[in-house]
Amino acid sequence: MNAATGVLDVKLGRAFALLDADADGDLREEDLLALSDRLAGAFDSSGDAVKITRLRQAFTQLWIHDLSTMDADRDGILDRAEFIAGMKKAVANDGEGILERLNVMVDAWMDIADTDGNGRIDEAEFHTMYIKSLGASPVDLTVAFAKLDTDGDGHLDRDEIRRATEEYYTSEDPQAPGNWLFGNL
Repeated sequence: MNAATGVLDVKLGRAFALLDADADGDLREEDLLALSDRLAGAFDSSGDAVKITRLRQAFTQLWIHDLSTMDADRDGILDRAEFIAGMKKAVANDGEGILERLNVMVDAWMDIADTDGNGRIDEAEFHTMYIKSLGASPVDLTVAFAKLDTDGDGHLDRDEIRRATEEYYTSEDPQAPGNWLFGNL
């Protein structure tokens, strides 16, 4: 394995750990739905059923169309190795499709996190989003935000988040800004 492929494996392993909401080492649809509930709770969005439902539906579609098909042993759960191999295969075989489903999830996620409704995520919203819903390290998030804010305007717009998401799940470039999507590797 070359160093670049190692970077992608590390990123995918980190994504798996963050998606594994109950931290039991297995990924199920319930983990994804728990993340949507955590995000809603982080921003006190309990009264915004439309946004929460949209995020839950986006996660469900990602599970149905992509993640559940990665279950090589058909036991109904994904382990870390299945996720990493499955994501690489999904990107190679249907990169456009999986990225579109990830973008639907990103848009729904941003709709909840964008508390002032300006269509962008500021650094405080970014911190709240990742600390309270994913348990990310606050120490890394300030640097991560600066790396992801590619136009330097102090906000992350949907295009910056989409590019970062694509780079995170597809790029083997160890210097890609999208590597910082979930903080420092």
